[in-house]
Amino acid sequence: MKWEKPPRALFAIPPLVGLLSAIIGFQLAPNIELEDKMLDDLSPLILSWLTLILFASILMFRIPTEWGEPKEMRYGVMAGIIVVFLPQICGLALLMCSLWFLAVIGGWVFVSTYQWKYEVQPFRTGLWLGVGGLTGMFMGAWAMSVIFNV
Repeated sequence: MKWEKPPRALFAIPPLVGLLSAIIGFQLAPNIELEDKMLDDLSPLILSWLTLILFASILMFRIPTEWGEPKEMRYGVMAGIIVVFLPQICGLALLMCSLWFLAVIGGWVFVSTYQWKYEVQPFRTGLWLGVGGLTGMFMGAWAMSVIFNV
């Protein structure tokens, strides 16, 4: 879908949904007691991610059909949220992957500057929306960890 001007809602809604999922994940994590210290430390991020998947599963059915094939766009949203998050979890063992969130945020901002100008496949637009949700979740997780000093 090619737009005449940048769609402000598409720039704002995915990161806001990601931010909301980070807030919910960080609020729920202290209620879950885990004996494994490493898993206990990761529980806010994992709960935020699962909340984002839940929100995206609900909201992606509101994607208008004039943007392209909705089914293909939904696949892109889920690929953006699930597949792009996996290197962050693998980052526990690999130093390069532990900084994956910086690549995700930078890549989404870069793609956001030209995504609306060109005719792209619905899958790529969905991927962009999913990564936008991850961007908001990563920024929200960083803010919540600073606020709660986790």
